[in-house]
Amino acid sequence: MIAPMDQGLKDWLQAGAWLAAAIGLFVTVIKFWSEFREGRLQRERDLRWRKAQAGKSLNDEMQEDEYAWAAMQMLDSEHREFKLPSGETATITQTAIATALDPAICSNDEKDIYIRDCFDTLFYFLAMMEHYISSTLILEDDVAYPIEYYVPLISTFRAQIAAYLARYGLWRTRLFLERYSAWRDTTK
Repeated sequence: MIAPMDQGLKDWLQAGAWLAAAIGLFVTVIKFWSEFREGRLQRERDLRWRKAQAGKSLNDEMQEDEYAWAAMQMLDSEHREFKLPSGETATITQTAIATALDPAICSNDEKDIYIRDCFDTLFYFLAMMEHYISSTLILEDDVAYPIEYYVPLISTFRAQIAAYLARYGLWRTRLFLERYSAWRDTTK
């Protein structure tokens, strides 16, 4: 026959079981909270990575576009030759850019039309960058390079470009350019 258990021993065993259950619950809550936090941090890292990738894709697309790249090269150097749609080649000077982008001068010269087409494409990409940034799909840093190099060069033509953007309602491009002090600080 088994001897009955002492009530004091039963109470100690019951208290031990409750303590073990409380410790188990505490450990489970801590583990759940830690895993929840790690999962949230991983989702934030994944989202940040996707945003950076979206910015890089937009940047790559701009640099691979024949017209946008030509506009960037025009800004970069007066010594390059460009193939016009007719097949002729032309060297495009800073003066030619200023003339072609001035909405007060309406020229239908093939070179002027080509310059406007190239800059319209570049302005499209800048507007897309502004749209993506303002809707938080990307961060400004995601598209900073090479644009932060080109904005000071674009600012050289601030008067013509500002008038051009206003004339054709390219407000997103204007907003994007206004993100840069090189554009804002240039004399209007």
